[in-house]
Amino acid sequence: MKALTLCKIQSCAYLFIIIFSLQHFFFREFNYGFDAYEGMVSGVVATSVLTVLVSLVVLIRQGIIFINRKNIRETEMKYLILNLVLYYGTLIASLCMSGEIRH
Repeated sequence: MKALTLCKIQSCAYLFIIIFSLQHFFFREFNYGFDAYEGMVSGVVATSVLTVLVSLVVLIRQGIIFINRKNIRETEMKYLILNLVLYYGTLIASLCMSGEIRH
């Protein structure tokens, strides 16, 4: 898999988690009326925790590869910086949603 394709997939995963957590934050009282919503939130939290753990290793590896190349490609560096910013947004969203799970 090409590095740029992996960056795009990571960006999509980060954006999904961030957008879902924003939707959860603004509409949580309305959404808890649905029976399956609790399971969806638990599934997204599990996915976000897994994404955060795996992405840490992947981002470090991508950074080392991108920086150590003889010719640095601007698009790859832009995606690396974007993914670093989105990583921290995903981390914050994951922590906020994990505190919202009702048992």
